[in-house]
Amino acid sequence: MMHKILITILIVLVAFLQNPIISLSFGLILGFILKDKLKDFISGVGSLPLQAGIVLIGFSISFNTFTDLLINYFPIITIFVVMTFLLGLFLGKLFSLDRKFIYLISSATAICGATAALAISSIIKAKPNQISLAVFIIFLMNAIAIALFPIIGKTLELTDIQFGLFSALAIHDTASVVGSGLLYSDQAGEVAATLKVGRTIWIAPIIAIIAFLENEKRSLNFNDLPKFIFLFFVAIAISNIFSLPAKTYEILKLLSITFINIGIFFVALQSRIEKINNITSLIYPISLWLIVVLISFVAVTSL
Repeated sequence: MMHKILITILIVLVAFLQNPIISLSFGLILGFILKDKLKDFISGVGSLPLQAGIVLIGFSISFNTFTDLLINYFPIITIFVVMTFLLGLFLGKLFSLDRKFIYLISSATAICGATAALAISSIIKAKPNQISLAVFIIFLMNAIAIALFPIIGKTLELTDIQFGLFSALAIHDTASVVGSGLLYSDQAGEVAATLKVGRTIWIAPIIAIIAFLENEKRSLNFNDLPKFIFLFFVAIAISNIFSLPAKTYEILKLLSITFINIGIFFVALQSRIEKINNITSLIYPISLWLIVVLISFVAVTSL
């Protein structure tokens, strides 16, 4: 009971402070202190607050902005996803790592972090220790990104659109992408969320590719795509078809930021520190990520 009270207090603080780094820190600290006591409580929540926050961002995005972003940047996202996945496979082979771990890291880096890794794990029948290690390393890199990227962006004087694209390309998990964008500016957060949704759509083709490579007889279905993607599109449609009161938009925007911060808190709460026995298992995903960060930065500053 005590840990539930503590979680509730921190959720209220996270909602009030609305700072992604603080939300991340609270979740990490509490997760480390309470450990397995949180399992039952967290399992019923998962990433729902984060998904709700992203859907609500859709109400702030005009149809013109949405179409401009997709027309101008979706081809870049497509090239990026394919290139990152192939680069991940190549580097993994270079480091002579287990094939299943390579798939987990490559798909996570190319698409949507832990979500992609967990989706792929069921196809390749990855071992529990491989999954937990991949998720931990991904989270570690995301924590670094959400803290450093806004500082780097401000130092290099990136525009809101440039930084939104940079976050959407170079950061793994959706929570950290949107959190990083919002730390920079509201517009950067909206751009990051929209483009990240475009990147997440690639989870279905990647599942199909890996299933083919692994000779798994598995057909794609509606459940392969996260439901919040469709709801995000619905939110954009509603906000552009119907003329909602200005006050409603303000409330929805406030709620979106609140839910995103609560979502980041829960993502951090679910993280677990894993023992790394093979240093190559750490060097490989970090090397891949640093290359992706560099390519992403060159891409956004060249546009």
